[in-house]
Parts: sequence; C-alpha cells; structure tokens
Amino acid sequence: MTISIDTLVERNEDVLFSDVADGMSLMDIESGKYFHFDETGARIWKAIEGSVAVKDICAGLVAEYDVDAETCSKDTMEFVGELDALGLIQTKS
Repeated sequence: MTISIDTLVERNEDVLFSDVADGMSLMDIESGKYFHFDETGARIWKAIEGSVAVKDICAGLVAEYDVDAETCSKDTMEFVGELDALGLIQTKS
C-alpha cells in the first residue's frame, strides 16, 4: 500500500518494544526479528497509539522538532512505509 498523509496506521500487536538509552528496541514476536529506532523513529512509534493518521503524527513532530511540514511529511511517510513493509504496523485507507 502506498502511504499518504491521510493513511491511518496502528501498531502490530505482535511487536514488543522498550525504550533504550539512544532510542527504542523492538521485537516482532512472530518473525523473531529485532529492530532499533533512533530518537526520531522512537517518537514516531510512540505516536502510533491506536489508529492514527500520518498527518497527526507529523503535526506532533513539527511542533516538537525544528522541521518544516513538507520535509516532515515526506520523511514520515517514508518511515511509516518501511514500518508497513516490515509488518510492524497495519495501514488503513
């Protein structure tokens, strides 16, 4: 699925996660794979509470970080697309 600013995303329930000193570590129970996110990736992961639109994640990031809305949208859609491809999240149109 192509990720847009209006795409709704939610976490895969089979993914365990924990904050670590330099970001966040995740483990996909189903595949047994581990992942590590930096601070920004961890912030995006935390923003995915329930079902949330990518545009709402971006609004929070723009308010929190020194980033313009266009760059934030592009980078966040790309990252969320990677999460989707890895099976760490589910998307809804």
